[in-house]
This record gives sequence, structure tokens and C-alpha cells, in this order.
Amino acid sequence: MPTVETAAVAAATYVALFAGHHLGDHPLQSPAAAAGKGAPSPIELARGANPWRGWSWCLRHVLVYTAVQAICLALVAVVAPVGLAGVLAALIVSAASHAVIDRRWVVQWFLAAKRADDWSEGPYLVDQSLHLGLLLVAAVAAASVRTSGGLAAVACAGAALVAAALVVERRRAAHAATPAAVSAHR
Repeated sequence: MPTVETAAVAAATYVALFAGHHLGDHPLQSPAAAAGKGAPSPIELARGANPWRGWSWCLRHVLVYTAVQAICLALVAVVAPVGLAGVLAALIVSAASHAVIDRRWVVQWFLAAKRADDWSEGPYLVDQSLHLGLLLVAAVAAASVRTSGGLAAVACAGAALVAAALVVERRRAAHAATPAAVSAHR
């Protein structure tokens, strides 16, 4: 049964994750990571680029981002009763979802589904909206995960999310290499 304390932990955790998100995703993100984390482009895929090429930049960015969020959560833990399992659960949800979103194809998919490919602010706004929505999921995980079993379940879900993204990226590359896709990108 949720309590006022659990809700307060979720709210305080969201604020910490939000602050860490903005610090890690903007002023502390390197220009190289910002440029490289979404590689390869659809045109590069059509030309045969490795679909996982940008993951090294993405993971470097997510490590910095997650470290900043961990510091923010540690500050909040001084005044809010968030446990270690909850903190780790929140960081796993945030890191895994952030990595997948930052590969950019999820954002491109949303924009295509909205038929908003020509929306100049769209990529940034959709990216940030997805991140902030998933920070809410991470905050709820922080407030509700209290056992090693719960933490293990969150870790498995985070790993499954990243694994599914890798599969999608491999399939996107295979599709991009088809003659019709190659001619569409010329």
C-alpha cells in the first residue's frame, strides 16, 4: 500500500533525477558524445555502416550522465529515506532508457509516426520528453524497489531494453541495405 512517505520519496527522487538529467545531458555532455552517440545515420546504414558504431560514444555519455544523477540522488538521500536498492533501480531505469533514446532512432520513429519530420525543434523536444517521462518511471522504481529481488528484476528489464534496442538496430541495418532502401537514400 503506497504511503505519503513513499510518494514523497518518489517526488524527491524525481527532482534529483531531473537535476542530474539536465546537468549530465547538457553542460556536462561532450560535443563529441553529442555528435557521435546516434551514429550511424540512415544514409550511412544504407551504405553498410556498422549499426552499432555510435554505442561507444553513447555509453561514455550515459556513464557521465548516470554519475551526475547518482550524486544528485546521494544529496536527496540525506533528507529522504530512499534505500540503496531504490537508488540503484532508479539509476538502472534512467541509464538503460537514456542510452536507447540517445541512439536517436526512437525519436526519429516518433517524429515519423506524428508525420512531423519537418518540425525543426521536434528531435530535441521529443528526446527530452521521452527522457523526462522515463525519469518518472525511475523515480517510482526508487520509491518502490526495496529488495535485492526487486533490484534484480529492474536490472533484467534494463538489460532486456538495451538488448532489444541492439536487435532493432541490427534489423534497421539489414533493411537499410536492401536495394529499395539504398536507392531511397541516394
